[in-house]
Amino acid sequence: MKENSEDKEAEIVYQSLIQQSANSLKEQLKELGLSRRGMKPDLAERLVEYETKKNRPTILREKELMEEQIESAWKQGVKNGGQSIRRFAGIKLSATAGRALGSASFSTPSPIQEAAIARLASGESALLHAETGSGKTLAYILPITETLWQEEGEEAKGFFVILTPTRELAAQVAGVAQALAPPGTVRLVFQPTDLMSDSQREHGEQKYGGYLDKNAGGAETRLYVGSAKAMMTSLYGDSKMPATPTRKPEAMFFLRNVRCLVMDEVDRLLHVQKTRTEERFKQHERPAAIIASAVARMTLGRAQTIAVSATVGRPLRREFSRVLGLATEECPEVIRGAADNQRINENQNIRAVTIPDQVQNYVFPIQGASTGKLLTSAFKVISKLNNKPRKMLLVLSRDCDIPIRNTIGALKHFNCKPEPISLLDALEADGSDSMIDIHRQVSGATGVGETGYFNSQEDDEESDTKEYLLVTGEDTVRGLHLDGLDLVIIVGRPHGPDEYTHIAGRTGRAGKDGKVISVVSSGHAAHIASWERMLDVTFDKLTLGNIESIYQ
Repeated sequence: MKENSEDKEAEIVYQSLIQQSANSLKEQLKELGLSRRGMKPDLAERLVEYETKKNRPTILREKELMEEQIESAWKQGVKNGGQSIRRFAGIKLSATAGRALGSASFSTPSPIQEAAIARLASGESALLHAETGSGKTLAYILPITETLWQEEGEEAKGFFVILTPTRELAAQVAGVAQALAPPGTVRLVFQPTDLMSDSQREHGEQKYGGYLDKNAGGAETRLYVGSAKAMMTSLYGDSKMPATPTRKPEAMFFLRNVRCLVMDEVDRLLHVQKTRTEERFKQHERPAAIIASAVARMTLGRAQTIAVSATVGRPLRREFSRVLGLATEECPEVIRGAADNQRINENQNIRAVTIPDQVQNYVFPIQGASTGKLLTSAFKVISKLNNKPRKMLLVLSRDCDIPIRNTIGALKHFNCKPEPISLLDALEADGSDSMIDIHRQVSGATGVGETGYFNSQEDDEESDTKEYLLVTGEDTVRGLHLDGLDLVIIVGRPHGPDEYTHIAGRTGRAGKDGKVISVVSSGHAAHIASWERMLDVTFDKLTLGNIESIYQ
């Protein structure tokens, strides 16, 4: 009993100290003549050890006040049945991350989070391979944001960069990071900009040390999230600019001091050759490859590099190694969840990542392959379902030669209900902060406790947000989270089975049921059916006569 009491006292002291800045903890250690080396948790634990063993009367006098402070902090973390979490997937959490994960009821890590977080927190480079909706974003963001908390108040120790294929996905990722990281340390790069900013110079700093965001109250920005194209143009400029947005010496300083580079949806960021003969047709390097190569070269390979995708194969590993200047056999290890690794060990020919079992896949074949016939048939599918799926996403394949705006116009002409909305228009905003907020509202993202306009509101009959039809293209849907999405309608054949995996993965997330209907020509329907073994799914054939049965 005495030991439990002492442990409780030590925990109370630790929770009180961890809320202070690292510099404050170092000052206390200096006054006590103790070592000031190590990260913030090490400093706090050193003070705890001193207080509990050598200064117990002080603890007893302040115990009641400390208990009140900890109880208040824990109460703030209780929301929607959740509770503040202290540890997650093998790492200690800051109070902010603990409250965010607790409010989202993320008490148990997903398989990929369990497998990856501790290893990434130790600085290991890796390829994260898991199905859509499995929690890969949190798996790579949490080690970064916890590092930022541990180093809060200390002198800048480099930058963290997350690259995405689209700025819409960047807004989503930045929203998660912003909810977990120290205030002012996250910046969304949604268009070419000066990464180092003039605000630092206005503060009279002669060195480039870190970026001070004008809108963050002087907080030091350490984590940059943006599309690969926006980040590359910010660093190097393009043919339209007389100079780079970031001054060249500062851009070089930035690249030399990148500690961690993440490439989300990496198979979209790099030129992945399906065969070795494709190399001769490559025209130029992609933005993400240019940045990754520069970081690897200028940091002498010391920067941690993380690539993330639901589709990882030999061509991707070969290209990933090439841009990092490594031999293929030196490619960072692929990390998968335990279940995925077991499936590979049992059958070497099976895909590690498949479409979730709770997703039902259908094809709706039609006579003819014109865009007009495909779009008309998609409208008939929506009408036949009688609004039973209330949250729908319509995805135009690359082969559909029709702009999203014209698609929406045609659907409105048909008097389609619910009224179609462009996904990208809904996400559009003028500034980075507002873009993050609008993305949360449109997506209904609840991954870190954020509630949006499109969240399900079953009991609210007056709500106008309980159903929607969002329209987007195959190239922009990758990685986006739409909470509670019931149905995905694909117009035209997707580019390939990997692309179908990503599109279908917009629904059936977090264990929920979902359905995907591909409206295609008869010839393409047979082509899609040939993917069944590869994707480990069954494509059921639909007609106007039996389409309503999928919701019976």
